[in-house]
Amino acid sequence: MQILETPCIIAEMIRRIDRYLFKEMFFPFLLGGLILTFLMLFYQLSRLTEWVMDKGVSLFIVADLFLKLLPSFFLFTLPMAAAFAVIIAFNRLTFDNELMALSSLGVGFHRLLPAVLSFSLMAALLTLLMGSLSHPWGAVSIKSVSNRLLQEKVGIGLNAGHFTEVIPGLMIYTESIPVPTQMRRVFIYDGRLSQYPRVIAAQKGFFVSSKAGEEMSVGIVLKNGILHSDHLQGDNLMTFGSYSLTIQSQSKGGSTPVPSLSGTAPYKKYSLAFAAILFSFVGAPLGMLSGKAGRLGSIAFGILLILLYYTLTIVGDALALKNLTSYGLSAWLPNLVLTPIAFLLVGIYSNQRTDMFWRKRKRS
Repeated sequence: MQILETPCIIAEMIRRIDRYLFKEMFFPFLLGGLILTFLMLFYQLSRLTEWVMDKGVSLFIVADLFLKLLPSFFLFTLPMAAAFAVIIAFNRLTFDNELMALSSLGVGFHRLLPAVLSFSLMAALLTLLMGSLSHPWGAVSIKSVSNRLLQEKVGIGLNAGHFTEVIPGLMIYTESIPVPTQMRRVFIYDGRLSQYPRVIAAQKGFFVSSKAGEEMSVGIVLKNGILHSDHLQGDNLMTFGSYSLTIQSQSKGGSTPVPSLSGTAPYKKYSLAFAAILFSFVGAPLGMLSGKAGRLGSIAFGILLILLYYTLTIVGDALALKNLTSYGLSAWLPNLVLTPIAFLLVGIYSNQRTDMFWRKRKRS
């Protein structure tokens, strides 16, 4: 026992335990991050594949858009992966009675927390990095790719033989779409100006886009048709050989402000980075608790933890949209609720898993 009580031996033992525990959390973290990100991207991948196969969108544009979306997805999946990694690691240690063996050597639960802290800080820094890449760089890059997509395939959302509401108030029907930028036998109802709705029928229509400075304009050039509107003189009918209809204009200013969650973005990257730390410290006691329920118990506890966090996130977003709270408070609401729970769980297990080795030393 005298040998074990040598400070150098004790310090080396603790370092080895920390490295071992960190490794137990690190590999599930990497695997979980990849799996969760793939699951979140799966639906988007199916849509992007449809664009390439059915709509004729350039594969390079779709691949560029896919890469630009990755940081924003990692921003959400990395904290979730950290939660699963810690829960799975402590679940396995409990299930295999390794924590009991460590406790018999005098290594209590609170002696394992430094390894959890170092792992959680790594996950938090990675989350913060993804947040920095997704906003504002990611938003600007996605906007650039979207503009390129808009210029190349502005009619991507239309389906021949069906009425399509391109934007609120503008309904388009076309009999056929020979190429993605061309329509034949077009019928358009334009009710954006409720006082003077317009009905347009034309033999052909061509999608066009143009950019002037920061403004992107999208429109349709119609050929050989008629237009009906109460705003016209006489019988309210006009025939035309060529008519230009503006669909929408995207610019920095001039639009009516609508409720948006964009104001929470600067706060979300910090709150999600903190969530990675929070999930780690909540995950350790939950992993020990789920160890009694078997290995599948860790997955169930991890899912419940994440569902609780993102339910609170939805509540915070709803409060922000209704202007019932600030953007910062809405982004940090889940952390404010779960932080006391984390302290409570860590405190309970720290008291239960007493450090017998150091108690014995104090008695001697």
